[in-house]
Amino acid sequence: MVDKMNTLILYIILNSAQATLPPIPVTVTAYNALSSQTDSTPFITASNTRVRSGICAVSRDIERTLGLKFGDFLHLEGIGTCEFQDRMHRRKRKQVDLFMWDRASALEFGRKKSILTKEG
Repeated sequence: MVDKMNTLILYIILNSAQATLPPIPVTVTAYNALSSQTDSTPFITASNTRVRSGICAVSRDIERTLGLKFGDFLHLEGIGTCEFQDRMHRRKRKQVDLFMWDRASALEFGRKKSILTKEG
């Protein structure tokens, strides 16, 4: 009985901590399915799904801070919502990379500042 109670208390603490995480200032960029911008499998994400519009890659520090799981939705203030399905290189910090099909669109998007919050 004590173990079940401790588990329940821990569950409540962890979930309430996630709900109160502050928004995170991030740099937002865009990427394409090119091996020069990804790894040797440019059409497959870190979550082992195929790339598609609406997904994003997140730096590992943000993934840890927010306790993200693949499939979580993120809101980028002034930009919109994306689905976390990919992971950025270890050297990246406080950054979100939006997937775009063509290089011209990614270059036009450029580099923006935004505020990141986890939805749900």
